[in-house]
Amino acid sequence: MSRIELTINEYRNWCAKLGIVTVSDLNRIISQGSVNWLINVSEIWQEQKISEMAKDIKDNIEKRRIILISGPSSSGKTSFANRLSLHLKVLGVNSVAISLDDYYLSRNEIPLDENGEYDLETIEAIDYRLFNENVEALIEKGRARLPIFDFKSSSRLDVGREISLGDNEVIIVEGIHGLNPKLVSNIPDDNKFKIYCSALTALKNDDMTKINSRTTRLIRRLIRDHFFRGTTAKDTLARWQSVEQGAAKHIFPYTENANIIFNSSLLYEHCVYKIYLNELLFGMTEGSSGYETVQELLMLINKFKLIDREVVPKTSLVREFVGGSTLIEQ
Repeated sequence: MSRIELTINEYRNWCAKLGIVTVSDLNRIISQGSVNWLINVSEIWQEQKISEMAKDIKDNIEKRRIILISGPSSSGKTSFANRLSLHLKVLGVNSVAISLDDYYLSRNEIPLDENGEYDLETIEAIDYRLFNENVEALIEKGRARLPIFDFKSSSRLDVGREISLGDNEVIIVEGIHGLNPKLVSNIPDDNKFKIYCSALTALKNDDMTKINSRTTRLIRRLIRDHFFRGTTAKDTLARWQSVEQGAAKHIFPYTENANIIFNSSLLYEHCVYKIYLNELLFGMTEGSSGYETVQELLMLINKFKLIDREVVPKTSLVREFVGGSTLIEQ
């Protein structure tokens, strides 16, 4: 059994102990007025998992100095990385964050995909050789000058940023290529803590069919893209197949390289997304691009009772998608 299967089985067993297996089970708890309990127990489950990881990292800090976080689109990597950093801080461990986005090659250096378009999903679009050099310098010398990528000009700025790494500090790297062996290839695997992050949905429909984790991520992305990236639902849907193809090619093959799987799914999240998804997809008519997917999404999301965003903690991973997070800039 794969690590992902073990993780989702553990989560499903925990949910079953709470008496929450299907959408109807969830709706019953909401109808009984136990929304705060539902949210709190869901959030504490996640916090406990992050706390365990932080303790493991602290206990092995002399050996493992690099934390690599990977996962597909809308898996909640950014919120998770920031929460992990806070948990480490509580344990007295500081962290230095490095974004793989700053290592993008200039547009004219990025390889083309099979359709002749710039392939931003491949690791070959990243200057991973420079990344390896920077990480090695941080570990061996305690300092390095990192690049800064300007997305407006699609090129690297002439100036960089100088960062240092102390004895009681770790490096946190968040990006889709975090588990690719080419990244930090000059550092032994034993010196890395590799985490795969994804939304492994545990709930089932009332007929006991699974709610696909990919569907949960698509719902998250539709809402996030609308609020924070100025992208219409139509455009997000049009690009989704390409995004998932990129994940199948560049992310999923390396999931078993992870030391641990972090499940970013929360029992109640679809209830919060309900109002936003209905607004975003309203008016998409039959015959329009993505219409069948829209109908499937609406049929799913409208099975859930509504939970108001205002009762969601501002440190919740859900806030990365609906706004109001105190963990990330939005």
